Amino acid sequence: MKMKCPECGAEMEKGGLVTDSCALVWYPEKTYDKHPIKRTFTIGKRIGTTSMLYSETKVPDAYYCEKCNIVTGVFKVEEY
Repeated sequence: MKMKCPECGAEMEKGGLVTDSCALVWYPEKTYDKHPIKRTFTIGKRIGTTSMLYSETKVPDAYYCEKCNIVTGVFKVEEY
C-alpha cells in the first residue's frame, strides 16, 4: 500500500513504530487528557503486537514524510 502525505501530497516512506517496554493504546480525547491512574480504568484500543520477551510493541504500516517530518498510518486495533 502506498501512502500520500496528507500535508503536501508527496509519497511517504513505509515503515513501522516500535515502543519500548509498553503497549501502545489509543484513547478518545476526553480520556487521553486524564491522569494516568484514572485512565487505567478506561478501556482503550490496543495497537500493535506486544512482546514481553523483547519488551517492545511493534506497529506496522506507519508512513513517514521526509519533507513535512510527519508520521501517519492506518493501524489495526488488536484484541486483548
